[in-house]
Amino acid sequence: MRIQLAHHTLKGSRPTNQDRVAYAERDGAILMVLADGLGGYDGGALAAETLTQSIVRAFESVRQPVIDKPSAFLALAIMQAHKLIIKNGRASIPPISPRTTCVVCMVQRGYAYWAHVGDSRLYHFRGAKLLQRTLDHSTTEQMHLDGLLSEDEMRLHPEKGHLLKCVGGPQKPIISLGEETVLGQGDTLLLCSDGLWQAMNPAEIARFMGFRSLDEGVEEMLLVAERKMKKNCDNLSAMGLRWEDRPTAAPPLQPVRVAETSHEAMMTAVFRNRAGHRRRPENTGPPTHSRVETLDAAIKELEDFVSRFDPKRGKDR
Repeated sequence: MRIQLAHHTLKGSRPTNQDRVAYAERDGAILMVLADGLGGYDGGALAAETLTQSIVRAFESVRQPVIDKPSAFLALAIMQAHKLIIKNGRASIPPISPRTTCVVCMVQRGYAYWAHVGDSRLYHFRGAKLLQRTLDHSTTEQMHLDGLLSEDEMRLHPEKGHLLKCVGGPQKPIISLGEETVLGQGDTLLLCSDGLWQAMNPAEIARFMGFRSLDEGVEEMLLVAERKMKKNCDNLSAMGLRWEDRPTAAPPLQPVRVAETSHEAMMTAVFRNRAGHRRRPENTGPPTHSRVETLDAAIKELEDFVSRFDPKRGKDR
């Protein structure tokens, strides 16, 4: 696996940095995690630190050389982190309710898999072209998808920080899962907190992703964003991966599209990872009793899946 990997973080004009980034490598695979602790709640840094460390430990604990259900693994890892954040918050004196956003990406066998909650983003670039980005769980993203705001207007809107979902807090997280994506030679994946994308549009970000040294590009990008935002600069964090191998010849692990969370279906929390099972587009709106039962079954299925890799964690639930 030939890659370039880079990560940097700055506190901007904030008194502390509540962003966290982490990564781990094993058996020719790499996991990248970025979390942005919510400053409006006590313990944002605690939530972000708990999430990044929990997901890295989950990845490192898998005994098989290949994770054969990557999207299911990412979904459960986030849910397990959610439980741990709540536990750590209750153990604080006095008890607090720490919360965070997150974006997680795993690259394995030349394919990329990702999941996110909130408005921390993943961008997939091929050269200067943006192929795709994650959709925020936010009011402004909803307005953008409804055609009411442009991409630039989203970044400047007064409600840009109004999140619909996060990790931690009283509700189980809604997790959006990306499709299994084969990486082309030179493709770049960028994980970032909202401090970056509020400062720069995709075209500006793409310019820095084109640096010969990805590390220099990511570092310079954050410094430019910090200067641009001045006293209004939020914490800034980014982690980039450039794929320098040829496209893989390995067959996909998830030949059926695993999961999709559209802006109309953000009340869906996690998706079953069974061949032939797909959510119908018309099945949207608030969860009904039967859909809650389906969700509970999906969570149990994912927990059983991960417990096969780590029996100790299965006993600890």
